[in-house]
Amino acid sequence: MKKTVSKILLSVFIFILIIQVIKVCYAEEAPAQPAEGTTEATQEQTQQAQPETIAEKPKVKEHIKAKIIEAGKKYERDRTSGGKEVVQNVKVKILEGEEKDEKFDTIYVLTYDLENKIVGYELNEGNIVYVSIQEENGEAKITVQDVVRQNYLIGLIIFFFASIILVGRKKGIKAIIGLIITVLAVFFVLLAAIFKGYNAILVSIGTCFIITVLTFAIIAGWNKKSISAALGTIGGIVLAGAIATIFGYIAKLSGGGKEEAILLSVASNVKFNYRDLLFAEIIVSALGACMDVGMSIASSLSELKIKKPTMTAKELFKSGMNIGGDMIGTMTNTLILSFIGSSLLLVLLYMSSSITVIEVINIEAIVTESVCALSGSIGIVYTVPITAAIFAFINRDKSVYKVKSENIVEGKRSLKI
Repeated sequence: MKKTVSKILLSVFIFILIIQVIKVCYAEEAPAQPAEGTTEATQEQTQQAQPETIAEKPKVKEHIKAKIIEAGKKYERDRTSGGKEVVQNVKVKILEGEEKDEKFDTIYVLTYDLENKIVGYELNEGNIVYVSIQEENGEAKITVQDVVRQNYLIGLIIFFFASIILVGRKKGIKAIIGLIITVLAVFFVLLAAIFKGYNAILVSIGTCFIITVLTFAIIAGWNKKSISAALGTIGGIVLAGAIATIFGYIAKLSGGGKEEAILLSVASNVKFNYRDLLFAEIIVSALGACMDVGMSIASSLSELKIKKPTMTAKELFKSGMNIGGDMIGTMTNTLILSFIGSSLLLVLLYMSSSITVIEVINIEAIVTESVCALSGSIGIVYTVPITAAIFAFINRDKSVYKVKSENIVEGKRSLKI
């Protein structure tokens, strides 16, 4: 009966997720329809009236795949605007489009900055690149835009999945399914909904709830262990987001102090609430670590209950706190170090300037990253007692767990979880 209920609940959650994905993917704005009475002849006249203006502008084609068939050595040259830059002479063969199989000579610029301090890798014969083709006065000007890297990324993803299956076997396959659901939920539900103007706080909490419940249900089944882990995880991340929101209000954090927020405000026509986005960023970044802690605590207590069925709720909670104490140090280090790593260049940027440490730690971008790291770590810390308390409450009776295939243990009726 429990397995049937579990399958039904899991199916319902997956169905809800699929519906959300479909709604976000296809609920686009309807294309503008021509006004009533507009004839095809009128549209043709409008299209015919434009070519004279368009023809005067250079025609540019972006992101065309090409192959490097000849690659020279890199060298320095004078930049027209002053200074030096590192370049490389290459010959490319176009792989798609109208210019397919045509060959062009061009110069690839390896320098990223104005002072020639950051230099990219040289191109080698056989590399696949993206180029832009600008046609002006009957001539084509080729510019190498970037290296095609998706094939390498796909290969790394395949190796990652193969490693999970090799080590985890059946549980590894379940873990991959959970990971795929997580990625779909983040990109097609969370991000898409926020971009459409929905409340970032509500959307992020709902998305984290879906990810947590589905992942634990797939990995561990729908039982007391997964319920405890899910509720503990959700409690931890909501608490982390609430603390960050309160502190952000007190410390006057706008959420727009980071460079990415400034670029987003310029590039997008959508008016975002950057304070809400700060909340969403924190709970999403802390979700994985909180899930890890929540499931570890619940699994450990489940094993203890199986080995010693007579454990009381107080004993279970105390054991959970002892186990969690050992985990807190490593997991908080994991989250703190991940934030430091992602902000390493930003910290180095401020350290290289002639400002004091006090001035650095008062910069909004630095404070925002610090709040994210500390709030997430606080969420991990409180996931331990929340999970332990919920598991102890659910298993507060002294019912004996089912051992192997026996229905009676020490003369008592067993309880299959």
